[in-house]
Amino acid sequence: MPVTRLPILFLAFSLAACGADELDSGAAADAASDNAPAVPLPERIVIEEPTPPIRFLETVEDLSEEVADRFLDFSSDIQKRDFAGAAEFLAADFAAMGLDGLELTTTKSGHLGTSDEIFAVDGAAVVGAAGFMAGIESWTGRWARIENILWKTKGAEFRAGAGERWGRVHLKVSMLGEDSAGQREEFTAWAWARVERAEGEWYFTRFQLESAHLRRAGRRMFTDVSAAAGLAQRGIRYGQPGNDTDHWQGVAAGDVDGDGLWDLFMPGRGRNFLYQRKGGGPFRERAAAAGLSGAEVPSGGTGAVFFDYDNDGDQDLALAHVGWLDQRGRPAGETLHLYANDGRGKFTDVTAATGLGLTRVGFTLTVFDYDGDGWLDLFLCGYGRVGAEHNNSWRDATNGTPNTLLRNMKGAGFKDVTQAAGLTDSRWSYASAAADFDYDGDLDLYVANDYGTNALFENRGDGTFADVAQELGLMDRGNGMGVAWGDLDRNGSLDLYVSNMSSTAGNRILRRLSDSMDQELMDDLLKLAAGNTIFTRNKEGGFDALSRELGGIGASWAWSPALADLDLDGYLDVYCANGYVTGDLAHDT
Repeated sequence: MPVTRLPILFLAFSLAACGADELDSGAAADAASDNAPAVPLPERIVIEEPTPPIRFLETVEDLSEEVADRFLDFSSDIQKRDFAGAAEFLAADFAAMGLDGLELTTTKSGHLGTSDEIFAVDGAAVVGAAGFMAGIESWTGRWARIENILWKTKGAEFRAGAGERWGRVHLKVSMLGEDSAGQREEFTAWAWARVERAEGEWYFTRFQLESAHLRRAGRRMFTDVSAAAGLAQRGIRYGQPGNDTDHWQGVAAGDVDGDGLWDLFMPGRGRNFLYQRKGGGPFRERAAAAGLSGAEVPSGGTGAVFFDYDNDGDQDLALAHVGWLDQRGRPAGETLHLYANDGRGKFTDVTAATGLGLTRVGFTLTVFDYDGDGWLDLFLCGYGRVGAEHNNSWRDATNGTPNTLLRNMKGAGFKDVTQAAGLTDSRWSYASAAADFDYDGDLDLYVANDYGTNALFENRGDGTFADVAQELGLMDRGNGMGVAWGDLDRNGSLDLYVSNMSSTAGNRILRRLSDSMDQELMDDLLKLAAGNTIFTRNKEGGFDALSRELGGIGASWAWSPALADLDLDGYLDVYCANGYVTGDLAHDT
C-alpha cells in the first residue's frame, strides 16, 4: 500500500515540505526565558477568527501542517513528563483557561464498566503559562503510567499581513493514563488555540476551552499477555534498514493439529511464524518444523486464511502475495500459495497441483461456498501494483489488478471463474466479507475498495453475481480497508461496518478550499477523508449510513474491524485496528 493515501494527504505533505517564510511577529517572545517579565492576564479568553483568513491557493505553504507538528512535539514532551520542555512552546504573554479545578457537572455510567464525568468550562480560571502547565501536571501526575498524550490539530485558519502571522487552531486534547491501582483514565477536551510565529517557530499564545470530559475504567478489560503467552516478537522498526515495506500483513487462526486449541499463523518479512499451543502452556513457534517457513517457503505473504479445502477434516492454509512488475513491465512476483495439512500440523505446498500458481496482487483472501456445492471457494481482492503504477484517480480508481474468484473443484484443484461469475472488477480492492445479507440461502460478497466506491455483489443463486451497492446505498466512497457483517441493532437483519482511512490533515486543508472547487468534488473529497461508516438495514431492504454523532466511526487510519459482544450484554461491539507506524509517541501514527 502506498504511503501517499489521498490527494489531500499528498497536498498536505508536499506543502508542508515547502516550509514557511521567516515573517515573524515580535509579540511572541522567547517563552523559555526565565527572565521574561510578568504579563497581566486578560479577564477572559476569547480567540478571534482571522479575518480575512489566508486561503489555500493564495500561498504555497500550508501553515496548518507546521502548527500540527508543533502540537505533536508539545504532546511528546508531556508524555515524557518533560514539562519544562513543553513550556517552551508557550509565548511569554500566554494566557489560557486552566485545566485544573474544573467544576464537575455530570457523572454517568458508561459501557464496559466505565464512568463518565463532564466538566463545566465557562468558569475555568484564567491562568498564565505556569498555571496552565500546572494544570497539565495535575492531570498526568495522578498516573503511574502515561499511556498516550495527543494534542491533535483538527482545523486551522491563519492571518498574515505586514509584520504579523498568526492563526486560530481547533484542538482535540486526549490524555490517557493509569494509576498505581490499575484504574485507567482518559481526559478529553475540545479547545481553540491562538498561535503566533516568532523567530522561525510557532508559539501558543491563547487557549480557550470548549468542553472537558473524563472517562474512568476501574480495571483493564484486556491485558497484554503477548510475552507471557509466547507471542511477543520485536522486529525492525518501519522505515529502518531491513524494513521498508508494508506489503505483508494479516494473521490466520485455526486448530492446525486437531488438539482443540487455537493456533496462529503470521506471514512476515524474511520468514513466517506459526504459533502452536499445547495443553495449558504458552504458544511455541514452529513454522519451520511445520513446513511453513524456510528456504523453500516464500515469506512476505498477505491475507492468510485457514480453511479445509479438501474436506478431509483439517485446516489447510492459503496465502496471497502482492506481486510486482519485472524490468520489461510484465507481471511478476510470488503466486498464490496453498499448503495442505496432514492432520497433525505438517504442511505440504500443493500450489501447482491445485492450479493456484497464479501471479496476483492480493491483500485479502475470503473463503466462502459461493455455489452451495459443499466445497469452500476462494475470493481474492486484487489491489494495484504499488510502485509500478499509481492509482489513476483519487475518487474512482479503476487500474487495480482484477479480483479473482476461484472455484473449488471438489478438492481436486481450483478454477478461475471470475468472468463467468460476473466478478471482474479492476478497482483497488483491499478487503471483502461474505454473508447472506438478503436471507435467500446463498452467500453474497461485499468488497471494500481503496480510492473510490465499494461493491456489494449479490449472489443470484445460479453461479453469478450482480453489483447492487448503488441500488442499496452501500457504495460508500472512501479508502476502504476493512469490512464486517453483523446485526448491530439486534433487529434480526445484518448490518455492515466499513473501515476507511480518515485524514485529519486532509480535513484541515479542505476547509480552506471551499471557495475554489465545485460542491460535488468537495463532497467527494470530504467523504474520502471522513473515516469509517456504519450501515444499518432499513425497512425497504436498503441500507442507511448512521450519523457520526452516534459514534463507532472515528478510528483514524483504520484497517480491519471485528464485531463481537465483548461485555456479554447482548449487543455487538466494534474493535477496529488503526494506525500506520506503531510507536509510543504522538508522531507515531
